[in-house]
Amino acid sequence: MNENGTSPKKPGVLKRAPLGVGAGTINKVAAQIAAAESATPQEYEIRQIPLADVQLWDDQPRTFHLTVEDVYRGLVLPSDPHCQTKNEELEGIIALAMSLKEFGLLNPPLAFALPGKRVQLMGGQRRTMAAIFALFHLKTITDEQGVNIHELSINPAPDLVRLESERIAVKVFLKKPSEQTVERLGIVDNVQRTDLPIGDKLRWLMKFSVQKEAQGRDVSWRDLVDTLGLSRSQAYEWITIVQSRNDEYVKDMIQRVISGQASLAKLLELTKADPSIRADLFNQWFMRKQIPRTEVKVSLGHTTNLSAIRSLVLANVDGDIKQKLEALNWNDPKSVKKAFAEFLEFWESKHG
Repeated sequence: MNENGTSPKKPGVLKRAPLGVGAGTINKVAAQIAAAESATPQEYEIRQIPLADVQLWDDQPRTFHLTVEDVYRGLVLPSDPHCQTKNEELEGIIALAMSLKEFGLLNPPLAFALPGKRVQLMGGQRRTMAAIFALFHLKTITDEQGVNIHELSINPAPDLVRLESERIAVKVFLKKPSEQTVERLGIVDNVQRTDLPIGDKLRWLMKFSVQKEAQGRDVSWRDLVDTLGLSRSQAYEWITIVQSRNDEYVKDMIQRVISGQASLAKLLELTKADPSIRADLFNQWFMRKQIPRTEVKVSLGHTTNLSAIRSLVLANVDGDIKQKLEALNWNDPKSVKKAFAEFLEFWESKHG
């Protein structure tokens, strides 16, 4: 017994918390970044904002070709240079709009207050677009059993005045967070709600690293675990990209990954390689690929008359190559095949 009457604790193995992302990390991540999600109700409030007063985020983490004008119209113009990509994005917006109609808005978008009554989105761009689409292009009817059915009814020229009366619940911060907090809230919101492409995550990381360096700080593994939901080991791998991003070959590869022309695995392999061999690796992957031959191959048929082939070949060659071909064994099919191939090469070089 100790003096205070308690039993001394027995020495044991120190248990460490497991590395990586725990089960609830992603759901709690917004509370771990800056003060935004850990703000008290005095710092933010849930408001019912007219859709007309919600300003979308132009420079958000997600590569989002779809514009609010496309959503107003309810369709993508065939002449649009991003028509295919936009149509795929619009399909996702329509599905989300159907969900909003059926279940309501479960997670309010994040925004900060602007002068006047308007708010600037920090997260929830897709949910806001879906709410606009639902307003203009979804109709709800009730069937004979009293069940609501949501039907798609595209109206290419909707009355935009309706945006002033249709409201959406928004979590509004009364004070604008710092630029880095806005960026991190946006990327967290995208990671939590939908699977953000690798290219968009990498694009955000490059921008975020510049902001950190402007403050005299480096990107840490904790930044990436909390924001992108990476494990600790993955975060260290991504940090090698940040540390090597000014290398000309790494810089090129980063852009290729962002544009979908290269894989993250190749980029990581390049950043981990000694700088002296990066050029060789890059050229091996992208600069030395042979152009496939597209000319049509023509079959020259089949013959067993080896003496006829000998006469044909020797009658059309001269000089050193004739002496070389004359010395071959024209009774051996393999030798004749080789001789005829050399003859064709000679003929093409001479006559084209």
